[in-house]
Amino acid sequence: MANPHTPAQPPGPYFFLSYAHVPPYDPADGGDPNQWVEKLFKVLCEHIMHLTRVPPGAAGYMDRELRTGDNWPQMLSERLSSCRVFVPLYSPRYFESEHCGKEWAAFLERVPGHTGPAAIVPAIWAPMRTMTLPRAAQAIQFNHADLGTRYAEEGFYGIMKLSKYRSQYQTATLGLAQRIIEVAETSPMPYGKIRDYTTVPSAFADHTPERPVTVTVVAPDLRHLPDGRDPYHYGRTAYEWDPYRSRNGMRPLADCAAEVARSRGFLPDVGTLEDHGRTLEAEAPNAPGVMLVDPWATSQAGCQEALRGVNRPGRQWITVMVPWNRDDPETVEHEPRLKGCLREALGHKLSEPAAAPEVPSLEAFRSLLPDALHKATQQYFKHAPAYPPEGARVDRPRLIGPEE
Repeated sequence: MANPHTPAQPPGPYFFLSYAHVPPYDPADGGDPNQWVEKLFKVLCEHIMHLTRVPPGAAGYMDRELRTGDNWPQMLSERLSSCRVFVPLYSPRYFESEHCGKEWAAFLERVPGHTGPAAIVPAIWAPMRTMTLPRAAQAIQFNHADLGTRYAEEGFYGIMKLSKYRSQYQTATLGLAQRIIEVAETSPMPYGKIRDYTTVPSAFADHTPERPVTVTVVAPDLRHLPDGRDPYHYGRTAYEWDPYRSRNGMRPLADCAAEVARSRGFLPDVGTLEDHGRTLEAEAPNAPGVMLVDPWATSQAGCQEALRGVNRPGRQWITVMVPWNRDDPETVEHEPRLKGCLREALGHKLSEPAAAPEVPSLEAFRSLLPDALHKATQQYFKHAPAYPPEGARVDRPRLIGPEE
């Protein structure tokens, strides 16, 4: 992580905007729900440009600047290494996001032993009850009412969407920009080289949704690829598998799945087939689950054997999704053989109504996953064992008539 002896570096952006991505309600309509966050970001940058001598493009940073093909962990790690102020955009989704928690934790760990005030300036996107905040956020003292009563009650999303609150929006954005500048110039975090922020434990580990779900990655790693398989879509661990890499900017599919699950109020437990094997094979469900299966993995005898205990009928609380990238010529070339391996390994699971045996793109994956989670959860509640409360049995109450 950060090195306390790292030489001084040129100042980075005044602020790093950390926010939770909102998935599109209907991916087919081409809308972008996160455009409103970008509008807020641009307004803050414009204020900072007017109020300081910061050069163009250096006022702030948000991940909208990432382009397809960028190494996103490296890019975000570099910005988290050098930004002067960290601005978390509070919303119910924010504290469900593992990536937001990692960004927060990485920023605080830039310089081990740093005892100065944390250069964190929170902003409200959507109202949050104080009691729902994780400890990391509860420790940040910031009076949001100083930016306006309406902003403190409604958040930026609430006041920027209605024209009648235009003056309150202008007051709040200018006040937030001034606060960012004040902290950036009086108590910025020292520079600290962050090699890979994704390896940092989330700062929100104590904040847990009420609905657990398992996300199991069934894929080889670079050391155990099937004969003849190109390593382009794989990493050091099965977790790093990225079947849509040309469209996904080198981001593991498991990360996308966890993000979607958290946005739906789930607590995803992401792991490999080895991690979740016993849970998946159990006769009674412990939690609903989604398996992300690389068809190439099922061509290996060891994987076929490991899936035998999962591939049984009547266990629909585990849903199978098979990414099938039509832009991957190697997969297309071996399609007949790979589909035969899939049927042999997971024939029962792939015939279930909720299964998605051929997901052609990342967009389709994001669209289909919420429904898969919903159906797996329905089956989980249908089959999960019920535990009556302890104590003496109490007869069910009944209504009595006026004569009784």
